[in-house]
Amino acid sequence: MIFADVHSPAQSPQLVVPAYFHPAVRPQEWASLDEHASHIRVIVHNPDSGPGEIPDESFNVPLDRLRAAGVQVAGYVDTNYARRPSAEVLRDLERYAAWYGVTGVFFDRVPTGPDDVAHYARLSHQARELGARVVAFNHGAYPVEAYADHCDLLGTFEGTWDTYVGATVPRWARSRPSAQFFHLIYSVPHPCFSDAFLLVARRRAGCVYVTDHNGINPWDRLPACEYDPQLY
Repeated sequence: MIFADVHSPAQSPQLVVPAYFHPAVRPQEWASLDEHASHIRVIVHNPDSGPGEIPDESFNVPLDRLRAAGVQVAGYVDTNYARRPSAEVLRDLERYAAWYGVTGVFFDRVPTGPDDVAHYARLSHQARELGARVVAFNHGAYPVEAYADHCDLLGTFEGTWDTYVGATVPRWARSRPSAQFFHLIYSVPHPCFSDAFLLVARRRAGCVYVTDHNGINPWDRLPACEYDPQLY
């Protein structure tokens, strides 16, 4: 697992967990999320690359437990780099709210350039009108700064550990609150877990997810390894 205690909350990133696994298949992992809720800022709920066509009641109990522990639950919504119609995007969010009671949205595949800022500003505003208290844009790389004015969380890295080691942080991001940024790092060797968390903190990302898994979907289960919580 990937949970850490901290000596100073300001120095250790919280977790944004892409929980793309089913509670009937991995019940112990959902239980582990519940046990370590104090370290988690947001759980990204993704039953079927979105909410799916019908509600799945298997998620109700684990999601209720996380909410009771103070964890925000955000529904995964693919935006396909502004190519997906807004009506479809918002329909997904409405389904999440109706079926799972989510109060956040994780907009995925968000572009980085300036041309689509207005589109995502509208989506964010509409999501909040539908009840979203947390809006996340997942770009997977640093976008132009204007996106940061329209969301609570900005995903500015998604990729392998080898790529992350050489990544850079633009100057504008250093002037923003660290709590607004999250990094999703996979293919991290077990001995490098502590290095990954230290590097995330130095890059002023207030939220992170680190896993040793890889492949097409490295988020389909929690990490296989643990790290020493006394290090943080």
